[in-house]
Amino acid sequence: MGIFKLKTEEDWKINYIKEFNEMRNAYEKKIQKKQLEIDKLKAELEELKTNRGYLKPKEKQIRDLDIENIKLLRESGLSYREISKKTNWSKATICRVLNGFYD
Repeated sequence: MGIFKLKTEEDWKINYIKEFNEMRNAYEKKIQKKQLEIDKLKAELEELKTNRGYLKPKEKQIRDLDIENIKLLRESGLSYREISKKTNWSKATICRVLNGFYD
């Protein structure tokens, strides 16, 4: 019976605690690594928001003079596309003006 040493209950507890701590440390390292990735992605997102102008409010507002001009151009027989080219307003905005959205 001399070749294999039988482990005592105390040896099992020590071994269990050691393995548990190793697994916990490995798990915590994984969590820290993932958190760094998340923080990096958040920083990139914030940079994109500020640099590319995403999520900024609309700055260009249509004036009454523009509305009158668009209506006059339409009365003269121009198409939405032609009015858009002359006034630098989108066809959607021109449609809204002519349908009374801005009145």
